[in-house]
Amino acid sequence: MTQAKHVSFGNYEEHIIKALTALGAFPGKKIRVVDKTESWELEGYLLPKTEFTHDNILLLKLDNGYNVGIEFQGSLELSLAEGGIGLESFPRRLPKQKSGLPEVSLLATGGTIASRIDYLTGGVVMALDPEEVFFALPELFEEITFRRVENLYQLGSEDIWYKQWQVLAKHAADELNDQSNGVVVMHGTDAMHFSSAALSFMLGELHKPVALTGGQRSSDRGSFDGALNLISASRVAANADLAEVVVVMHARSDDDACAIHRGTKVRKMHTSRRDAFKSINVPPLGEIDANGVISWNPIARKTRKAEGSVDPKVDFEPRIALIKAYPGSDPDILDWLVDKGKRGVIIEGTGLGHVPSFPPNDEKNRSWLPAIQRATDAGVFIGMTSQTLHGRVHPYVYRALRYAKLSGAIHLEDMLPETAYVKLGWVLANYADEEVPKMMLQNLAGEITERSRFDAY
Repeated sequence: MTQAKHVSFGNYEEHIIKALTALGAFPGKKIRVVDKTESWELEGYLLPKTEFTHDNILLLKLDNGYNVGIEFQGSLELSLAEGGIGLESFPRRLPKQKSGLPEVSLLATGGTIASRIDYLTGGVVMALDPEEVFFALPELFEEITFRRVENLYQLGSEDIWYKQWQVLAKHAADELNDQSNGVVVMHGTDAMHFSSAALSFMLGELHKPVALTGGQRSSDRGSFDGALNLISASRVAANADLAEVVVVMHARSDDDACAIHRGTKVRKMHTSRRDAFKSINVPPLGEIDANGVISWNPIARKTRKAEGSVDPKVDFEPRIALIKAYPGSDPDILDWLVDKGKRGVIIEGTGLGHVPSFPPNDEKNRSWLPAIQRATDAGVFIGMTSQTLHGRVHPYVYRALRYAKLSGAIHLEDMLPETAYVKLGWVLANYADEEVPKMMLQNLAGEITERSRFDAY
């Protein structure tokens, strides 16, 4: 047996490789498996075995997109079936663009929407080009023209930070100023709400929409959600009467509609559900159904302007931190951040914005109040948000809250912790130190609601 065949089969055991080779079956070939003892049969595409798969297991991809492992035993009967799939590359498509259609630009950064299973490792890997995502969406080109498709990064969203936000903002501004109807950003979902907040502040006053979207499931799964998400985001960018940064993702688990979330009020709230993204403290701006019909909610939104230009302000202060307070949490973490030269810290407090403040007398070193006072005396901004996410913090309801304020903490209304973190880095880089507390409490991109809404929870 040559080494090349061992590689093509992955880590299958020698006796399985021998049986498959005799049959003429290689990874990608469709085979039929019949269990003569238990009287069942399956058809699927043979996959290479990964190092994470148990020994003596045969791996098949079914027509519904899911994979199955079958114990390779004497009662199995194998035969070739019609068909096969390529496992080494994504199919690609960038259909001929039609004239007279709304033009949008697409900026790709990676993420699950542009991914499939790597059959040699069993893990999800990213596609190389946006054209590989378009392969499954030919209907999109009947209503939209992509005037520019640019692959900026191939990064998971957890690896995207301020330098990438700066590049995204500059490219989005260039496209909007170069007559695109709107911009679509394909992005990983885990930290998409950080990027949507960053673009909301960096792009300032928009006259057209910027729509971020992604996928919770990879493109080779039967439950792939990225198709509807990308189609809906493209329709929003092309046609919606909107001039904001938004996140467009499944509104429900069904494929009936996508929600249009304001970029500073949205958060990923589930690890894997297709409707993981939720607007917090406000309803979504609206929904776009599978036919492209938009229903707006009765809340204020910025609408398109016939003319305008975008002047991005992309300066960002990276010396910031986001930390969580909890029972027993050590305030030394705040002292450490100050000593490391951080210029601002956002704290996720409990409830209305509490931190451990008045512990028993023999545990006074657990109080965060001296650490907050030391930080603010050193000129470090301390912003307070809530772990509850819903609702708003308040500095006056309880004694501990009042003392945190007296120590210098600024309670940031109903701003989400992640949005506050991003806003702080942007404000520190764009305003003088004495203006920072005022600007953090000023509603710049819809990040603060004037009044808590009963219907938003």
